[in-house]
Amino acid sequence: MITPGEIKKKALKYWDNQRFLKAYLTDEPLFPLDIPFRKITPRQVLENFTAVRERVKELREGSKDRLGYGYSLVFKQVNHRQLGLQSFPHRIHFDTSEDFLKFIGKRREFDRFRQSFEQTLTAQPLLQNWLMQKPSKLLKYHAIWPQLLEVCWFFQCNRKPDHYIRELDIPGLDSKFIEQHKGILCELLDQVLPAEAVNPEASGLGAHGFERRYGLKYDEPLIRFRILDSELTGNQELSDISTPLSQFKRLSLCCERVFITENKINGLSFPEVSGAIVIFGLGYGISSLSEVKWLEDRAVFYWGDIDTHGFAMLSQLRGYLPQVQSLLMDRETLFTFQSLWGTEPEDRRSVARLTNLYQEEQQLYDDLRDNVMGNRIRLEQERICFNYLRRRLNSVIGA
Repeated sequence: MITPGEIKKKALKYWDNQRFLKAYLTDEPLFPLDIPFRKITPRQVLENFTAVRERVKELREGSKDRLGYGYSLVFKQVNHRQLGLQSFPHRIHFDTSEDFLKFIGKRREFDRFRQSFEQTLTAQPLLQNWLMQKPSKLLKYHAIWPQLLEVCWFFQCNRKPDHYIRELDIPGLDSKFIEQHKGILCELLDQVLPAEAVNPEASGLGAHGFERRYGLKYDEPLIRFRILDSELTGNQELSDISTPLSQFKRLSLCCERVFITENKINGLSFPEVSGAIVIFGLGYGISSLSEVKWLEDRAVFYWGDIDTHGFAMLSQLRGYLPQVQSLLMDRETLFTFQSLWGTEPEDRRSVARLTNLYQEEQQLYDDLRDNVMGNRIRLEQERICFNYLRRRLNSVIGA
């Protein structure tokens, strides 16, 4: 037979799974609330009469009849063949929410929840439907809920503020508050801000997702490039430049060709090329170039390592810029420097099906991925001699 402790455990499930809170917020009639339990059988009574009698006594002592709150018991009389007329619990239920809350020890917590909810309806009524679906959020963040509402109000009054978080002047809050609570703030701001105040292309907290989504400034990735033709700068001593991505997007340099290479030293030592620049040191940050629209009108060449990772980067870049040509990423280059082959780290290898490779590139990628020529073959860019690079540049672009 069930014990008072087990009744409490079952009752708490209605609190933990938010069923009670959702019922309160939506005016769903939840009480009287029945607690299911296994009924005692005549055989159990006969075999364990003393134990059953003690368990029934325990249930009575823990019930509302004795404590003034908690669960109520409904008994049913059973005429037992050996023991005669007996009464056993037939139904266990909570009559009211007050009985329920006091029994599971959540009275005070619920009062705080109700107070915060009423405050929210006044300050941010747009959150009502969201809270009806996720009432536990109000419990979890109760201690800072007024401050969260203040942040919501600030962004409603200052859409896409175009400032760093450090610069936001919200009474009673410092910039660390927003930094520490971006997760819950994302959920709230998505509910209270109009669509035009939210960048749908920015999601998650990685890569400054919060700042990009709500129009804030952030520490942008730097794009480093070299100008390979002094005439592009009016013969000024300006060649090696690092600039935030947002500024690089607005540059629209008067160049015809753009080379992209992962290796920093290769970028620094890249030969002079008429009407060209070289972007370098991006690594996995190559996705940032998808935002640079003026590159769509330039001849673009990508020079990566000859390994599965290098071809994955080429395929990714070509997804943004379909005109991209590969440079020194062919079978001829690979076998010219066979003695300098290395081994591609296992955690960098790509085994995916790449969709943006040309036929010869795809065949070489497949051979590298399937270890046709050897185990995890890799030819790094910096192992290719400089004169070979010059010769291939001359043949590729007629420099």
